[in-house]
Amino acid sequence: MKPDEEEEIHFKGAPVSEGIAIGVPVFISPPKEEQIPEFPISTGQVEVEIERYRRALSSSREDLKKLQFHLAEEGSSDVVSIIDAHIQMLDDPLMTTHMEKKIREMLQNTESVFKTVLTDYEKRFLQTPDAFFRQRFDDVKDLSQRVLRNLAPHDRFHLNDLPPNSIVFAKELVPSDTASIQATRVSAVVTQQGGGMSHAALIARAKGIPYVASIDVEAMQNARGKCVIVDGLTGDIIINPSSDTLAKYENLRNRLTNQYQQLEKDRTLISETVDGFKINLFANINNINDIDLVHHHSSSGIGLFRSEYLFLHEKQLLFNEDLQTQVYEKLFQKAQDLPFVVRLMDMGGDKTHELFPDFQDEPNPVLGCRGIRLLMRYKDVLRTQLRSILRAGLKGNVKILIPLVSDIQELREVKNILRTIEADFKSRGIPYKENIPVGCMLEVPSVVMVCDTIAQECDFLALGTNDLVQYTLGIDRNNPSMSDYYYPIHPSIVRMIKMTLLEAKKYQKPITICGEIASNPLFTALLIGLGIQKVSCAPRFIPIIKRTIRRTYLADARQIADHVLTLKTSEEITQYLLSKLDS
Repeated sequence: MKPDEEEEIHFKGAPVSEGIAIGVPVFISPPKEEQIPEFPISTGQVEVEIERYRRALSSSREDLKKLQFHLAEEGSSDVVSIIDAHIQMLDDPLMTTHMEKKIREMLQNTESVFKTVLTDYEKRFLQTPDAFFRQRFDDVKDLSQRVLRNLAPHDRFHLNDLPPNSIVFAKELVPSDTASIQATRVSAVVTQQGGGMSHAALIARAKGIPYVASIDVEAMQNARGKCVIVDGLTGDIIINPSSDTLAKYENLRNRLTNQYQQLEKDRTLISETVDGFKINLFANINNINDIDLVHHHSSSGIGLFRSEYLFLHEKQLLFNEDLQTQVYEKLFQKAQDLPFVVRLMDMGGDKTHELFPDFQDEPNPVLGCRGIRLLMRYKDVLRTQLRSILRAGLKGNVKILIPLVSDIQELREVKNILRTIEADFKSRGIPYKENIPVGCMLEVPSVVMVCDTIAQECDFLALGTNDLVQYTLGIDRNNPSMSDYYYPIHPSIVRMIKMTLLEAKKYQKPITICGEIASNPLFTALLIGLGIQKVSCAPRFIPIIKRTIRRTYLADARQIADHVLTLKTSEEITQYLLSKLDS
């Protein structure tokens, strides 16, 4: 080594978003706590302060809508949904009526009242052991900072002001900051906090920006002005790489770029194995804009439409059958007669309070009233949704999917309600789609163990692997501290998949698999070998899954599945599948 050369330094973090980046580090300090003035106001000034607060909310809403528009233009539909949730939070009673009431009661300037309310809110959120709630508070903090900036505007550094080829190092990034990042300027993101399920992580993946978390950012201050490599595949961070290391990663980055370009070229090809076994690739979508991606990737259809996003975006749809019908008609028409599976509203956790203010807090929302259980409690909401789907179904090729089924009685109850609605429509001469197929999501062990009974009484099945892993292993998948125990391909899950496939085949019922397992190419050959013929994943994963399918032989896939069924641990399964992926 030459005397003036510095040794390369390696750090290991947690990979959050795949990709290779080579660039110059930019360290982003957390925003300094603004000194918020506190002073009393007179009774006569109250309405002036309230009006000023309302203007700040309005400006915040406009800021978010502009950000949402730009995200939609760049095709980041998953991120649009996250920003949508922020916009909806601006209408939350906490932000509106509660705040205005506090200004009147405290007779203090708006900024100080707002800070007091948010501090109380933070204490309540951080006291709960539920990681889902704590993650939600990250969104509340993000939004409150935006409102405060609009109450007292001041110059602020923006991530879109960064020079090209920047690698952002920060203790943490809030969702709206990540959403504002331009991929043409920011090559990668490295943070100390945050995990794979955070909104910032979802946004980075949607934008195709490599992201590594769990890195001590303070320990990397000596990287200023030096070349840095970020490996979003392995979580490696390399400071001051040698010429050999740099050449290696430049080749890897170029290879990944070429692969992406090839995936785009191959998007219209048939999804089938080398020996001609067809696998239908469907898309999971959240909104109408996602349907453009469904067509772009030549998908077989919509395997899962998360209908709850409709209601979170527009609460008035909840009990308005006509408006809801119009929305479904637009969705079905845009799908152009592709199969369209509407999952009934799957609500749970803190989001439930946004739609049902009378909903009681639960000690453990993950094991509480969610999915079909919630709909059975609010049957008027269920009936309105079913009536709307039946009416709009004349415009498309629609199916209905029941979420979180744990007992056959839930399926029977939904079918009874459908029959009652159909009889009502017939008696009143209201046009509707007859014989819409009704399916069940298999997400809890109880329903997997009786899937033969379920298969006999429903029209199709959908394996929701994310929740199935969660409930089988007894782990909250939104809890970052439990990530080391969350094995998406645990031997029990493999056996459950095989079991449901056999019962579906026995009763000649179509079955689709969705979730993390479906979107990871590492598991594609295994799923084909087990007998899966329908896969549904987020649109952005369709190209890589299609390429993996087109490189797989059915006979090889069956051998892989047979061997995996003999393995005893998740680690053994993962290492075996990695060896087969590389071979």
